[in-house]
Amino acid sequence: MNFDRILKESTRLSRLTRQILSLVLWTVCGGVSLAGAEALNPGLQLTDNPPMEILAEAPPTPAPVADDFEIREGFRLIQTLEEFRAVIKKDGQKVRMKPGVYRATTIDPPLSVPLRHTDQGADGSVPMNRQEHIFAVNGSNNHFDLRGVVIETPVSVQSRLTAKAHVADSWHINGADNLFEGGYFRNVLDRPYPNYQVTENEFEICNDNNTFLNCVFVIEGSVPFGYTDYYGKGGPNFGRLNKHSFMSIQNANGTRLIGCRVYQKSFGHGVHFHKVDGAWIEDCSFSGALRPTNDIFKETVGRAKEYDFQVMYRGQRSIPKDEMIPLTEDGVRSYNEVKNITVRNTTIRRMRGCFQLLCEGDVTLENVTVLEAGDFAYDLSAGDQGRILMKNCRVDVAYNPVFNLTRGPLPKNAHYEVTFLSPPLGAKATPRTSLGMICGDECSFIFHEDLERPLPDTIYWLDCGGKKGLTHSTITNHSNARLILNERVRHCIIRSRGPVEDHGVGNKVMPLG
Repeated sequence: MNFDRILKESTRLSRLTRQILSLVLWTVCGGVSLAGAEALNPGLQLTDNPPMEILAEAPPTPAPVADDFEIREGFRLIQTLEEFRAVIKKDGQKVRMKPGVYRATTIDPPLSVPLRHTDQGADGSVPMNRQEHIFAVNGSNNHFDLRGVVIETPVSVQSRLTAKAHVADSWHINGADNLFEGGYFRNVLDRPYPNYQVTENEFEICNDNNTFLNCVFVIEGSVPFGYTDYYGKGGPNFGRLNKHSFMSIQNANGTRLIGCRVYQKSFGHGVHFHKVDGAWIEDCSFSGALRPTNDIFKETVGRAKEYDFQVMYRGQRSIPKDEMIPLTEDGVRSYNEVKNITVRNTTIRRMRGCFQLLCEGDVTLENVTVLEAGDFAYDLSAGDQGRILMKNCRVDVAYNPVFNLTRGPLPKNAHYEVTFLSPPLGAKATPRTSLGMICGDECSFIFHEDLERPLPDTIYWLDCGGKKGLTHSTITNHSNARLILNERVRHCIIRSRGPVEDHGVGNKVMPLG
């Protein structure tokens, strides 16, 4: 069936007829979002509104199921989801699952699991992690060969779990030293928006040294969706909030994501860390979704209309025009007690804060690229408790600031090396577009450019110093970007090919040929 052709023809029909057609196609496709400018996905939005204008990368189509597939020596073949539920509770196995599409219809029993890497209470007790889930992976030291396997977690099944905060996740990985290879994991929106409930995370990692190798994750479903954090956050005042993130790593060390691809259309984080010492992300891509704020004003029903197109979170104000907002939260995000995070050869596109790593130990980003950041590209700091090392990183200057070194402790002895790239063809700068702001003490910044088209001076500038200051640091600017040294920039050495405005004290500014 050629859905693109059908949807193209539907543009000649009335809105109501188009919505009915979209509902039919959505049902036929099992809730999978359809491509095309006029596609309306009832799992993501209210059908009384016109289709949302969303910039998002379509996930790949799973490979056709083949009768002939590899079973490596020493691996045991399983052929049903019931067998899979059984083997994930056991240890020391090599399991090959028969390629095919498997949709969850049942849930595993709830558990209470001790939190790892945490102190005992005064009475000797250990804090417990109460869990509800579709899949509980309680076994350790397993290799699950899931090449050609698609496992679906529909929102209708997620809705059977509790709505209590920090309890329900689609998958809990309670075992250690497991390898998940080649799986395709996806959500299915088999109920219309907003008449479903989603789990807080698709995956929560609760034990050490688990690895996901060459997996694909399609993450969809949150309430609300389409407004960034304009509504919902802040409690019931703004309506129900039901976020859905890709992966939480909680009290677990040594998690590895290698060769994985994430496609996310839900308000929630990509990967977020809580009390973690060591994680490794390599050869991965995370792809989120953006929406022009002007598109929100086309809505006739829903939260924006109910609040007269006012932002309600952190102070009531009008929704800004001509901006581009993220429909997800951050790509890679740290919370409490996080250190030794390494990300290499990885791209993050269209997430809110693509990297927000405010850690208590080392952070290394090498050969990392950020494209079309939804709020900012990089916010990295460890204060004086660890070293930030950004080496050979890249970022395009599209809709929102590049740097946002504002939320964590003042970076100390950090190194940031970034190449500025052109935005995609057709991208229009917004009032927020710039290189953002940097700060630090005894830090080094190296900037390059690799532009296909010149960037206008109105967006190609960097606030050096921000609100926290930049002291005893060096900037080597091989780009034509304009550096603005504010009054908090002191005793720095600046070598720059682009123009420099020095409003600071005791700085040495030199041209760079």
